[in-house]
This record gives sequence, C-alpha cells and structure tokens, in this order.
Amino acid sequence: TNEEQEIEEEIKNVDIDASEVSSRLFKILSGDVIKTSKIRYGKTGQDFQFGFKLDDQAHGPQRELAVHFISPEYPYSSEEIRMHSAGKDELRVILDPDARVLSDLRLLIKTEKYIKRKQGASISAIQGQILQAKGAQNVDREKELVERVKASVGKSTLVINAADITSNSQDALVRVTDGFQDLITRTYTQLKLLGGATYSEQQIAGAANPDSSLFDADSASTLAEPAEEVLSFVLRKEALGEQLTVKTIADAFTAKPYGWDLASIEVLVAFLIGTSKVTLTVDGNVLKRSEVATALRNTQKHAHAVVSPQKTFDEHKVASFRRFCTDFFDEGSTPKDPLELARHGADRVRAKRDELKAT
Repeated sequence: TNEEQEIEEEIKNVDIDASEVSSRLFKILSGDVIKTSKIRYGKTGQDFQFGFKLDDQAHGPQRELAVHFISPEYPYSSEEIRMHSAGKDELRVILDPDARVLSDLRLLIKTEKYIKRKQGASISAIQGQILQAKGAQNVDREKELVERVKASVGKSTLVINAADITSNSQDALVRVTDGFQDLITRTYTQLKLLGGATYSEQQIAGAANPDSSLFDADSASTLAEPAEEVLSFVLRKEALGEQLTVKTIADAFTAKPYGWDLASIEVLVAFLIGTSKVTLTVDGNVLKRSEVATALRNTQKHAHAVVSPQKTFDEHKVASFRRFCTDFFDEGSTPKDPLELARHGADRVRAKRDELKAT
C-alpha cells in the first residue's frame, strides 16, 4: 500500500551514526554470543577476565587481556590486521564475512528509532497496524542477526601476535575459548611456576603453620619455587628501601608475566611466613602465624599489611632459649620459628609471673 511504501521510505531515511552500529554489534557479540567477560584456563582451572574491543574501539571495562573483534567493514586487509596485532595481549577474532549482517543491523536500528519516534505522534489506525507489523518483523530480524553473528564468529579467523591460531570448533564461544587458551599461555609465561596448581583461601592457615600437616612434603616442594620468586621480589623492594604490602605483591603477581590468582598469592605469602622467610605486620604489630590467615583473607587490609624479610637471629641464643623454655616450663615441644618461640616464651614467663603474684 501507499502507507507501507511511505513508511518504508521514511525508515530508510532515518539518520544513524557509525557509533550506534558499532555499539549494537558489540551488544550482540558480548551479550548474545560470548555472554561472559572471563574464560577458564584449561590447564589450571583459573578464570581470566578480559576486555572487549571492536574495530580498534574499546567497549566496557578493559583488562590486561582483550578479545578484539574485527568486523567485515574494518578498513584494513587481513595481512594488515595480523601485522597490527603484533606485540598486543589480545585475541583478534576476524569475523567471517557476511555481506548482509551490517546492512540488516542498520535497518534494525533505523526501524527501532522510527517506531519509537512515531509512538508519540498522532497516526492513523492503518499506520499503527503497519508500525506494529514492522516492530514484530524487527524482533525476528534481531533474532536472525544474532544467529548469523554467532555463525560468523564460529567461522572466524583467530590471530594472536601476528600468528593464526587453530580451533576445530565452529561453536562461537568454544572457538573464542580455544584461542584464549593460547593467549593466556603466551602472555603469562611465568604461570608455569605454580606447577599447574591453584590454591584456595582455605589453605592459607595450613601454609602459615607447617606443623599443621595440611601440606605434605610434595605439596610443600611445589610451593617452594613460586614462593622463592615472591621472596626475591620482596628482597629487591627491601633493598630499594620500599615498604612492601600484600597489595603490592598481589598487583605484581596477578599481572604479566605471572597471571597468578589472588588466593594462590596469599597462600605463597603465608608459606613464606610459615618457613620463617618473611613477617606480616598490621597496624605496627607483627602477626602470629595463627593470625596470618585472617589478615590475608581480608582484602581491605592488603594495602596496610606490610611484608618484610624476617630478621636473622643468633642460632646459639635461639637454641639456648629453647632449652630454657623446655626445662623451666617442663614442655616436650616448643615452636621452631625464632619469633614464635620468643612470643611463646614471653607468654609463658608472664603467666608464671602472674601465678607467683597470686600466691
């Protein structure tokens, strides 16, 4: 009808800009196709967050890693796209060309804008019916677009640092996840220091208290190498006269080239405390091993929890004081760590003094 032709012509003439098309395509890619902002690394079970980019434009929060979609209208050749990816910590997903995707996307946006604009105006009953039909048609158009974008991602070319990455899957999310595995491996080259293990906050107390037997000899040896890496970092900062906090350590080791998760870093700091390599000070007080887990689990305290290399003590004096505690208090076992031994002895002497005063 004349009304339909007139409305269709008016829809075609609706002005939209490139940013609207880009934002809508990003919304489909992130919200309908990928549906997540973190991907699990198969080798460790660790989740890595990432930021989204589309045709060089950042969308949403950005992270150290990125999934960068390249649309069919990107103004560079495939070889140039590969060259531009060199040195970047991102997975480039070059969408399989679909000639109609972006033109249909523009029509979708124009129709939405037109219907919204007309809803507030006085229109005839016939025009109202046409707009209603156009709206229903647009809903179907969007569903079809989502499926076509999924198919385009499923057949996409994956590129990291100028090299193509292979994936045997044509499922959009699985294909991107496959590429992301390579990106993590290439970016976090020191992730392997954790030996393929990740640790939980429930293990912090066991790491800080070796006598608890929560870590056997094999587990302790797995912790030793990454813990030495953390200790070297602490000693370097100490030599530069910098005060080091748990937050400083966490920021350094969650970033590249490490990519360690926060709980594992907390366990490693606790392990260094348990092996008498470092001390943890909060509000001017050096914490007992039994207090370490609570402080490390509280991320709000990380910026104020100071990590320092543990001072060395005269072994003969330590051994002499241990013998005194064993003999005077008639105890079968005393703490092995010098600081813990000093606290233990001081507490027992105070208790004995109070006992004598009371008699």
